[in-house]
Amino acid sequence: MCFLVVNIYGQNASKNYYSHKVEKFVLEKKIDSARYFLDSISETSYKNTLNRFIKKENLSYKEYYTFISRLGNRQSVKYIKISDFIDQEIKVPSSKTINLDYAEIKWTQVSKLRDEVGLDEASAIQKDLENYINQFDDKNPEVLKIKTKIRTHPVVMYLIEQDVKKGKALIANSLEIAKKLNDKELQIIFLYHLTDFLLLEGKLQEYIDVSEKSLALEEELPIHTNYYYSIIEHLIDAYAYKGGHNDRVIKLINILYENPSTRIHTYSLYAKIISRLDKNSTIKNDILKKFNVTTVPELTSKFKKLGKDLNPNDFYQLINESSRALAKNAYTNLALNYKDEAIQITRKIYSQDLSKSLANYKTEQAVKKKELEIKHEKEKTTLYGVIAILAFILFVISLLVLRKIKKQSKQLSDKNKIIAKALQEKELLVKEVHHRVKNNFQIVSSLLELQTKGIEDEKALELANEGKNRVKSMALIHQKLYQEESGLIDFDEYIKLLIRELSSMYSSDKKVATLVDSKDIKFDVDTAIPLGLIINEIITNSYKYAFRNDADNSLSISIEKAKEDNYKLIIEDNGPGLSNNFDVKKAKSLGLRLVNRLVKQLHGTLKQSNTQGAKFEIYFKDSASRQLVN
Repeated sequence: MCFLVVNIYGQNASKNYYSHKVEKFVLEKKIDSARYFLDSISETSYKNTLNRFIKKENLSYKEYYTFISRLGNRQSVKYIKISDFIDQEIKVPSSKTINLDYAEIKWTQVSKLRDEVGLDEASAIQKDLENYINQFDDKNPEVLKIKTKIRTHPVVMYLIEQDVKKGKALIANSLEIAKKLNDKELQIIFLYHLTDFLLLEGKLQEYIDVSEKSLALEEELPIHTNYYYSIIEHLIDAYAYKGGHNDRVIKLINILYENPSTRIHTYSLYAKIISRLDKNSTIKNDILKKFNVTTVPELTSKFKKLGKDLNPNDFYQLINESSRALAKNAYTNLALNYKDEAIQITRKIYSQDLSKSLANYKTEQAVKKKELEIKHEKEKTTLYGVIAILAFILFVISLLVLRKIKKQSKQLSDKNKIIAKALQEKELLVKEVHHRVKNNFQIVSSLLELQTKGIEDEKALELANEGKNRVKSMALIHQKLYQEESGLIDFDEYIKLLIRELSSMYSSDKKVATLVDSKDIKFDVDTAIPLGLIINEIITNSYKYAFRNDADNSLSISIEKAKEDNYKLIIEDNGPGLSNNFDVKKAKSLGLRLVNRLVKQLHGTLKQSNTQGAKFEIYFKDSASRQLVN
């Protein structure tokens, strides 16, 4: 759905400091500030363009395209501001021939809005763009090309709706047009989007073949498209999942490494390939020599330093892949340390992003409400003063005053409607965030499912399935958040849904009587995620080790409010139980170690005992109580 845009200006960040300042002030319409920094820019043709922006001279669509492209490549600038600038400043061309620069501006605007703002906003611009382009005759090759190119938006919409049949049909027709036009760039665009549907269908080899075809077309172009490095990354991931193509993977990674703009993203890829190589692999030794180190721990440490400027999500990927590389080469303790760091990064990213989004939203609403209150108070004060001074004026003046009050009330009512609409849109946005997170978890689950098909080792297959179950348990949380208006998860419904998922995987012919007692128990996402994972791990152990095909199996789960702001979770089964000398706090299995860590995260305690089976008793605190302790 999204493609990588290489920031060609990143290498010259220091040189472009003042031009970035001017661009930002022009965008914000702070002309005096823009003029002040303009003098600090070295003499370039682009400086003249910026000067024309400041003087508000008539600018060509080519100059607008250059200006907007530079801004769009900057992560520090929110694209919604750029989109507003486009809507306000760039008018529809009045010429009788098509303006391709204008069409490119609007096509890019649709793509950026879809990826960074919202589907409704993108679809509205797409409709305007189609109305503009459709007035021209597509017998002109340039018109036909741009008419075909803007089909990328409906293609992505079909992908979101998972309508594979319609999406692939539209892509096939677009590719046919691109071939008739002998337009390699257009072919690359739709071949790239075709791979999204192939991934949805689980057709790995076809996905690889199409990506290789796209890469071959790229090599025929004098200048690579914006899709070039994304295609390479897709191929690397696909070959890594398939296995057995290490030489090709290394060659592709080296292409990314040679480009200064993408080099920082290759460190996690090198770590990933090492995690799939034998200890004595010549490819592994070549990688160690490339980075002038002798051992894998030295390499991962170096990657960690080189990747310090990555964004949090990409840095998490680097640490996680480093952990796997260390584990593959028998550095178990160090691998666990890296894995712990990766978990902390993930939790920090999620908490910070969610808190920041909610805080920004609440702040914006509070500011708007306060501004309206102040404005209303000023209007009332002015009105009362006028009434006090002009109390003796005739009835006609009184009628005028009443008319003014009525008009002001209508304005206030209209503004309240705008606020209500904005609140509804923000609520939809939060729901959309949870929906997208759920979809991302489903994609991860699908990839894990795809990977398990090639695993023959039963232990490895079991570990992969356990990982998939953990992803599903978190995906269910976001599914419930998407369905709930309150932002809280009803754990009675969640547990029943989780049990249904697990029983379908493990129960086979086992009959299990399940009792869930957690009515009116609701938690926010910071408590729900770790608690859901705890329940998932313990129930999974029961299905795997406690229940038998020839027995009347039972499983009981209860959550209730305990004393001193604590909650109590009890999970018990009627299986053979754990051995009497077993200490759950010193467990070596990954599942129980994960349970211990998550219990600590909830400021809780864990007690395991054997009565008529295994019994786990956990006391924990919700988010509010944990914040008081912190």
